[in-house]
Amino acid sequence: MFITVKEEGVTVISELNIECEIQRLKEQLELTAKENNYNFQHPQVIDLSQKLDKLITLVMRNRWHNT
Repeated sequence: MFITVKEEGVTVISELNIECEIQRLKEQLELTAKENNYNFQHPQVIDLSQKLDKLITLVMRNRWHNT
């Protein structure tokens, strides 16, 4: 299954790539939250969280439409 997403300058061409990017963002979000004393209102934490949400939503929508 292939999907192409162009959002915020990032092109993702397969669900596998999206899953890898989700994992990378999760790790980055955890590190950034820790670096900011788990301040979930910090702009960097919010930005990463929103990016992660968008990718997760994309995968879920794609799976929903292909079932």
